[in-house]
Amino acid sequence: MKTAVKIAGIAFVLSAVGAGLTGCGGSDGGDSAKDAPKGASKDGFCEKFNGLYDNLTGASSDDPSKAIKGIKDWAAEMEDYGTPSEMTDDARNGFEVVIKTFKSVDDDATAEDLQNLGDDVSAEDNKAAEAFGDWTTKNCPSPSIPAVPSDGAS
Repeated sequence: MKTAVKIAGIAFVLSAVGAGLTGCGGSDGGDSAKDAPKGASKDGFCEKFNGLYDNLTGASSDDPSKAIKGIKDWAAEMEDYGTPSEMTDDARNGFEVVIKTFKSVDDDATAEDLQNLGDDVSAEDNKAAEAFGDWTTKNCPSPSIPAVPSDGAS
């Protein structure tokens, strides 16, 4: 199932942080995460951050609605929890970009829509998302994530 692989790939890329978050963003529409608390514990933040993979593990089907729910639930939980005080301002801005983007995903988005999430990102938001990805890569150990086959794998 190509769609299953794509949705599983989204889970892997987003959970692994790095380049996956650099594609997220957008200045228009969606809810703002600017009011998220700024005094969260770093360990608690990282645990919740790495929880995205768990939110998406049931999404490997032809129905992207499970992935959308997982993304939105994760974004709402992250926004409620907030960021650690030691997070840099640039990374915090990236956190806001990512959360806003994930919360604004249409409930009826297709797997292709999810795959293309952030294609219209501004350079400024992309830079902020990169700072967030860099911060989480350095500060939040990645969970053990199973390998996801490429589209060409059986």
